[in-house]
Amino acid sequence: MKCLGFAFAACLLAVELAHAAPAIEQIGVRGNHRIEAETIRLAVASKVGSPLERNTLANDVRAIWKLGAFSDVHVVSEPGTSGPIITFEVVERPTIRKVVVAGNDEISLDKINDILELRRDDIVDYAAIHKERDRIAELYTTRGFMFATVDVQLVPTTAGEIDVQFTVDEHAKVKVSDVTFVGNRKISSDDLRARMATRRPGMLSFLNGSGVFRRDQLDRDLAILTGYYLDRGFATVKIGAPQLRLSRDHKRLKVTIEIDEGPCFSYGAIEVKGDLIGSAEQNLALTRSRAGDTFARATTERDRRALETHYQDLGYARASVATRPRVDVANRRIAITFEVTRGKRVYVERIHIRGNAKTRDKVIRREMRITEGELFSGTKLERSRAQITALGYFEDVAVSTRNGSSDELIDIEVEVQERRTGTFQLGAGFSSQEKFIVQGQMAMENLFGRGQSVQAQVALSGIRRMFMLRWVEPYFLDTRWIATAELYNQSRSFGWYSRSATGGALTAGYPISDRVRAFLTYRLENVGTTGGSGGIANLGATAKPIDLDTANLFRGGWTSSVRGTISYDTRDNRLFPTEGHYATAFGEYAGRITGSENQYVRWGGFARRYQHVGPFVLRLNAELGVTTSLDGRGVPLTERYLLGGITDIRGYAPRSLGPRLWSQRSGDIGQELAPLAIGGNVQLIGNAELEFPLVKKLGLSGVAFFDIGNAYNVESRFCSRAATDACPGAVDMLGGLRKSVGVGVRWLSPLGPLRLEWGLPLDLRAGEQPAGLEFTIGGSF
Repeated sequence: MKCLGFAFAACLLAVELAHAAPAIEQIGVRGNHRIEAETIRLAVASKVGSPLERNTLANDVRAIWKLGAFSDVHVVSEPGTSGPIITFEVVERPTIRKVVVAGNDEISLDKINDILELRRDDIVDYAAIHKERDRIAELYTTRGFMFATVDVQLVPTTAGEIDVQFTVDEHAKVKVSDVTFVGNRKISSDDLRARMATRRPGMLSFLNGSGVFRRDQLDRDLAILTGYYLDRGFATVKIGAPQLRLSRDHKRLKVTIEIDEGPCFSYGAIEVKGDLIGSAEQNLALTRSRAGDTFARATTERDRRALETHYQDLGYARASVATRPRVDVANRRIAITFEVTRGKRVYVERIHIRGNAKTRDKVIRREMRITEGELFSGTKLERSRAQITALGYFEDVAVSTRNGSSDELIDIEVEVQERRTGTFQLGAGFSSQEKFIVQGQMAMENLFGRGQSVQAQVALSGIRRMFMLRWVEPYFLDTRWIATAELYNQSRSFGWYSRSATGGALTAGYPISDRVRAFLTYRLENVGTTGGSGGIANLGATAKPIDLDTANLFRGGWTSSVRGTISYDTRDNRLFPTEGHYATAFGEYAGRITGSENQYVRWGGFARRYQHVGPFVLRLNAELGVTTSLDGRGVPLTERYLLGGITDIRGYAPRSLGPRLWSQRSGDIGQELAPLAIGGNVQLIGNAELEFPLVKKLGLSGVAFFDIGNAYNVESRFCSRAATDACPGAVDMLGGLRKSVGVGVRWLSPLGPLRLEWGLPLDLRAGEQPAGLEFTIGGSF
């Protein structure tokens, strides 16, 4: 006798037994090819020897169906020797052989694959396939293809396999023709448009894709506009759903946004209540909100966080602050009550570190600014996260807390995602200054997971040769001391002479705080000069008519120096900063005490500021350098300042700015004296840059800049007007600053940062030539 059952129902032949259900003799499986029979048997409740029951078989069919691998399930009962034989007959769902995307011209296949979750050999799930289709369509919509459609086809191939094919009809991108506002009286339309990413195409839209309508971008803009109004006192502002008017050719879209500004509110009474430490007045002093000031949501939220952080820094890790606003519409005031819930004071019980397969625990733990057994501090916890992130070893750093073994203890979890820290680069290029460039670099920034770094670099070009090996230990012998060792051999041509140096340096540093560090460097190098093409011949003799011993300028020898440096650094990113300050001050001595043949004192420093200005990044730089001879022979040419070019004052010919010495070039005996740049012993440099993105995904950006600076001689032995400009006073120095403006393009390429910049000199003098378009490999300040 035989009994059949279909999906979600089991049918059993009615077998009349005397007083008990028969025991199952055997359980079989038919129709399965990929799924093991034992997997199916484990999913069912019926077992050999158990009673044969209708309800149990019905549940077994459902359990097999829920495995998701079958399109149909039957159960068959046949009489056996000692009892019924149960067989589950299944029909397996097909699997995916491959996923094909066609018709995608504007969006690369890699970008589409990034969002797809379907994979080869997956069991076909029709609902999942349609979700994938919707994901592709949404991707096109966010990229500005409003009318793009995606069709899906399932193409059977061999038995049990199908191909999933998505066909895209992209249509054209829709450009924004205009953005208008209705109802805004207190804030101008131009001011509102400036806050939005949705805007008309700009001059560089062919590069950066500006002006393309994207719905997700418009939604973010509406949230930004709402926040902009709330931060200016319009607490009841209402921004309606935007009206979209499409042109007849479906290529342009006009966006109209209706705004109900409402009245402008001021702060009423500001109070702090709850589980306070100290008086209400002391707590209120932590806030910036004051009665009578214009209401600002951002200020209110900052005050809430400041109070919360204050209590967390006192050990109340679970402290929370709620904001209770009370709106007085008649008087246009909003009273704020900050309600503090303190909770218990807690200590750090354990710090757990996860995700560091390569990096040793101690490399991460030594950056923690909070330790086990210490009273909890929210500020220290956030500072710990920033310190670990600044290492540069990790893609992501997440710091969280969880309950400890008691209410007064808390655990800290640090989870990191490691990145590759070893790099090998080999490249070649062309520079307007250096002609051909061949360079290679090998670096390990987290050597053997110990936090050490080793770097080897080779660079060859038309005017430069450099070999360098550098090693850095940020925690020497597990102390807070920083140790650096460096060896190098380098030479550079300055047109009419070349400077070469072979030597090394040892540096010891110590962090005074997280932001301030002090360093002491000892350097020993052998420096020399040689004449370049068209160089100087017997310069001391040719300068005799003006009674100057210039041979001392070209002396070389050993330099043994000690330099002390102190630095202050608040940059958000040490490689590509966009916010913060960076400043250093230094003093260097090379003289008899250090056994130096070249004897001088050098001091100076720089101060830099980085700041976001809308979509731009503003960079400001000011530098000062002063070098003074200690032996009365003057500062040698190898230690003097020569400015001009893409590295400092753009627009002027490289190394063309600074004092000039009247002398004769080789082969010009008996001819008139000509001016030659010998550099100064004082330099002043100022730079201002405004950088803006062009094509973010390519790492392409534009820059506009203003440079100012010059090099001066203030040594008395070269102050004769017959030899060079007279020694200037402070006023003359400022009046003699050379200036330039210009624009450029930068590309973060695999070879390194590439800069293409054109400067216009504003103080070009007779006989000087502008640098024109300059190109180089390397970052800006």
